[in-house]
Amino acid sequence: MRTRSIVHTCHEAGFAKVNLRLRVLGRRPDGYHDIRTVFQSIEFSDDVDVSLRIGGRRSVQLLCDREDLNNERNLAWRAADLLLRKLGLKAQVHVRLTKRIPVGSGLGGGSSDAAAVLRAISYLLREPPAQDVLLDVASALGSDVPYFLTGGTAVGSGRGTDVIPVPELPPTWIALALPDVEVSTAWAYRALAENRAAGLTSSGSWTRVGDGGLGSLPFHIGASKSLSEWMLNDFEGVVFRRYPALHEIKRQILACGACHALLSGSGSALFGVFDSFQEASRASGALAAAGVRAEAVRFASRADCGLASEMDEELAKSD
Repeated sequence: MRTRSIVHTCHEAGFAKVNLRLRVLGRRPDGYHDIRTVFQSIEFSDDVDVSLRIGGRRSVQLLCDREDLNNERNLAWRAADLLLRKLGLKAQVHVRLTKRIPVGSGLGGGSSDAAAVLRAISYLLREPPAQDVLLDVASALGSDVPYFLTGGTAVGSGRGTDVIPVPELPPTWIALALPDVEVSTAWAYRALAENRAAGLTSSGSWTRVGDGGLGSLPFHIGASKSLSEWMLNDFEGVVFRRYPALHEIKRQILACGACHALLSGSGSALFGVFDSFQEASRASGALAAAGVRAEAVRFASRADCGLASEMDEELAKSD
């Protein structure tokens, strides 16, 4: 008698992130740089649909609505393949990926998609892997991927893979600018290192790298202005020098009344902090009128990302 294999499916949202504070320290023995950063999820996401069929030959198929990302180099494909191999699991995984987060924007879209695939497969398995296993796979995939297994507000250190969740920030509104520019993260790190070596420490935001600290984290603030006084990104100097149009967009966001504006990651996305949806929406409209894709979006909590856990209960008790 022939039996039919059961296919299980799961939908995940791959939320983007911004870096509220990013400091780049020295080069590590493994070639990466140590960083200190504060990640924050935002309500802007890719759609990730995963189906799983247990048994038979191990295989992964990816269907992405962007043809240039529809290949085995895609982190979403690699995440599924690596997890199956790590678990020694024979199964067929099909990933359907619908992109909204631009490539090369500093919003972590590829890393978020990879983490969404790991979460989906874990959910679909009868015996889900331990969190440590998922973190090992995530770390092997890329520096930002472990963060997206945590979401919300979190501190990242090491090469970015050491992630500590912290109490959530208020649901702040931002105007998110998405210029039609791709900034290479590898180039940004090289450029930052070269400028330091050239002695260009008298100007640019990398002059603040020295102490390597994160400063006083504003985890209990209620006003966006207090948050803005603490935000910085050590990549802005070198990125703005090469891409002056991005610096101009930051000026435009500030001119729209943002409490502060900042590059996310190594760019090219920028965001401005506002006190209300109405203000963020007006700023996004002004940017769009100037030819820059922009959206008003809100900070997303771990609960918004579907990642709330006992950890958040413990953090709440410590408030």
